[in-house]
Amino acid sequence: MTTLADQLRLLLPPVSYSGNAPYLSATIEAEANAMNLADAQASRVYSAIFPDSGEGLADWERVLALPDPCVAGIARTVGQRVQAVVSKLQGRAGQSKGFFIALAKAMGYDITITTFQPARAGLARAGDPINGGDWSFTWRVNAPAVTVTHARAGATGAGDPLTIWGNRALECRLSQMKPAESILLFGYGGN
Repeated sequence: MTTLADQLRLLLPPVSYSGNAPYLSATIEAEANAMNLADAQASRVYSAIFPDSGEGLADWERVLALPDPCVAGIARTVGQRVQAVVSKLQGRAGQSKGFFIALAKAMGYDITITTFQPARAGLARAGDPINGGDWSFTWRVNAPAVTVTHARAGATGAGDPLTIWGNRALECRLSQMKPAESILLFGYGGN
């Protein structure tokens, strides 16, 4: 395989210049090194455009005001930090069940959502909950009892914890994103 310097030498007029002349060769090598460096920097910038690459993670967190105040001080892996960035970018709009389920999935949580309807004459049966008052505005997120995140080779950085337990990040993000008039409950385990 030819190097970039060799390819640049081939661009010289064959009779007028000798690509092996000492000063010209040194100039060509310097130009090739500068072009290789620019190409490497462009590749890093291109990778930083996509938050799921993990490149420029600190900048993404700064721009998106992460970590959220309710999870500050909790140990998180690089993978969880990337998930937080991606979920915050995806969480720009929406208030449907599907939106919140997808938002939780982007954060690494598998959830379901239960909504509550007030009892209505002709539809309700004996023993059904009444669900009056604010129950029309209440919804419950059903999640596993405890979400455990284990370190994975290639997705975990140096200094990351080997295992993290908890659902605090889920509660924090969904509480921030919920419609203002709604009441959000969390149910863990067999709901």
